[in-house]
Amino acid sequence: MKLFEIPEAQHFCAPLTVHQPGTGQSLSDFHKGPPRRQVLHEGSTEFDIHRVSLLNAVERWILFGVADYRRVMDMCIPSNAPWAHVTLYYASFFGANAILGMFGGWLDHERMVEVEDGTPGSQTLRVLRRLHSPSGYRGSHKIFWDNFYDGCNATISAWVPTNLTPAVTAVNGDRTWQTTTRNGVNYDMHGAYGGAKFFANNFNPKKLRLLSGDIGQQLEVTECMLKLAIYFAAYFGVQSFAFEGLGTGARAKVFRELVTKSTPGMVHQSALQELLLR
Repeated sequence: MKLFEIPEAQHFCAPLTVHQPGTGQSLSDFHKGPPRRQVLHEGSTEFDIHRVSLLNAVERWILFGVADYRRVMDMCIPSNAPWAHVTLYYASFFGANAILGMFGGWLDHERMVEVEDGTPGSQTLRVLRRLHSPSGYRGSHKIFWDNFYDGCNATISAWVPTNLTPAVTAVNGDRTWQTTTRNGVNYDMHGAYGGAKFFANNFNPKKLRLLSGDIGQQLEVTECMLKLAIYFAAYFGVQSFAFEGLGTGARAKVFRELVTKSTPGMVHQSALQELLLR
């Protein structure tokens, strides 16, 4: 996947200082609708819609990634360990989407967008109507990670702080590792139960950093991925109107309000007691 170089990404991610009604929308819906766009040229309405919508998505991916990471801390019990792993996976997936977005890359289940010309002032993005995996993988998530690591190797890795390199390095040399291990605890009950037993026998809540196994690796990758997404968002000065209706002010303020907010005491309103007694 061809991405922007750093100066080109900085130009693409320039803060949105004036709200542009109608430009922030669903990228999937936008690219499904007519006309069938193959190339987006900087300065065109189509490019502006795509850019604003993508920068909004970048900020939202980071928010939801951090929020999912936070909720994992509530799931650190054996019976919830498989879903904690799945949630860590999606936090990492959101962070990776945000990183690609800032460098001009975007994928959904049916299409992908990459950089054709990164020259500031005349940037061009190409819309591909079929997903392509450089390594020949099938399945949208495996194709996503293949493109992510491919783009990182070609463009991003050289700019990544040393302590965050796990974010752009395929785990155990396998570009599909995150998807494969997620599937192992999400769709296979034998694998899920095995994950719960591993967690029960190996996790000490006072020593999160000593968490090992697949979930321990996923935790490390997820933390690095989110830190790297936030690092580039700060470096490029990403600022959009992504949080309208949820929060106002600087990203850090919105995150503190939305991510750290305590869950209302709703257990007594639920059917939990009935479920536990049967």
